[in-house]
Amino acid sequence: MTDGNRSGLARGAARTPYPGAARPIAAALLAGVLALAAAAGCFVSRKSSDYECSSSAECEAGRTCDRGYCVLQAAIDASACPAACNGGCNPSQKTCAIECAQPGQCNNVTCPTGYACTVQCSAGTACGTITCGPNTSCEVNCSATGACNNIKCGNGAACTVSCTATAACQNVTCGTNAPCAVTCTGLNACGPVDCRNSCKCDVTCTGGSCGAMSCPSHGNITCTKGGVAGAECDSTFNPSCTTCP
Repeated sequence: MTDGNRSGLARGAARTPYPGAARPIAAALLAGVLALAAAAGCFVSRKSSDYECSSSAECEAGRTCDRGYCVLQAAIDASACPAACNGGCNPSQKTCAIECAQPGQCNNVTCPTGYACTVQCSAGTACGTITCGPNTSCEVNCSATGACNNIKCGNGAACTVSCTATAACQNVTCGTNAPCAVTCTGLNACGPVDCRNSCKCDVTCTGGSCGAMSCPSHGNITCTKGGVAGAECDSTFNPSCTTCP
């Protein structure tokens, strides 16, 4: 072979790379594309309606119901929540959810001082005596037969009590100088209702579902339906029946 032929072959070899050399480069590029696609997938947002909730039981693992949405449990420092708030809380807004869905689950319930509480008792004997602290609001829902024992609302605390099953609640006592609303819609749903010291009280009983009733009075004005003694408490009977601090 002549020197010219050898030189031509050398130049051709330099211009034509080894065919397999392109494969690692292509593989690396493909891997990069796939990684970018996976990263982009992480930013795909779910509709906010997917996270709507009324209780933590509706949320997937690792999330809790907070102000109507399932949020990551890590987003709320559990150590900042009082132990009673088993359904979650918002330490900054001082709200507390107490959820009792199994018989005997909660025993006696006390709303933490300074918190506005929502108490859900949805099974027989789920809650014992329920006590709401002073100067907070409290919403109590007893929706199963024998779900709750006595309910005591705190002084200065707006209180809403709903008893919607047979013998769902026992005695209901509203706080002093606080508005109170009690609804009893099951057979013997409520025991005696005492809101004589409330600044505003409304009681709804269906078919004799309440025990004895003590309502606010101002001088000779009794704040009941029609002003009749022993009737359901009614804050609309007279303007003086709606005076709260």
